[in-house]
Amino acid sequence: MRRIKILAQLNDAQLDHLSRFLEVHYVPQRLAIVNQGDPGDGMYLILRGELRARMMHDGRETILSTFETGDFFGDLALFDRGPRSADVIANEDSTLLKISTGAFDQLTREAPGLATVFLQATARTLAARIRADNKRLDRITRQFRTSN
Repeated sequence: MRRIKILAQLNDAQLDHLSRFLEVHYVPQRLAIVNQGDPGDGMYLILRGELRARMMHDGRETILSTFETGDFFGDLALFDRGPRSADVIANEDSTLLKISTGAFDQLTREAPGLATVFLQATARTLAARIRADNKRLDRITRQFRTSN
C-alpha cells in the first residue's frame, strides 16, 4: 500500500486500520472500471497497473488523463456522490483498492483522525492537479491569442 502516494506517510498501524475499509479489485486489460454518468460510489487507489480516463465524442476517444501505480481516481464520489464524469479503462491488467462511499462514511465516524490524514493527502494531490490544469489552460489560451 505504500506505493500509493497519498498513503506513503501513514504508519503501519494507520495502514492496517485503513485496509479494513478497502476492497481489492483485479481488473483485466480493456475493462471499464467506471462509466461516464454512472453513480459515483467510491474512490479507487491504483496498487498496480495503468488506466486512462476518457470521454467519447462522435465515436472518438479523447483521453483526459492516464493513471499509474500509486495514483487515484474517483475521489469526487466521496464528497458529492455525483455521476462519474468520464469512463476509466484499464490499459493493462491492474489491481485497485476501492474505498466505497459507505466505507468512507464509516471511516470518518470510527477513525476521524485517520480520515483527516487521508483527506489532507487527497486534497494536496487534487490541488496539484488543478494547478497543473490551470497552467496548461493558460498556455493554450496564450497560444490561441497569439495565433489570432
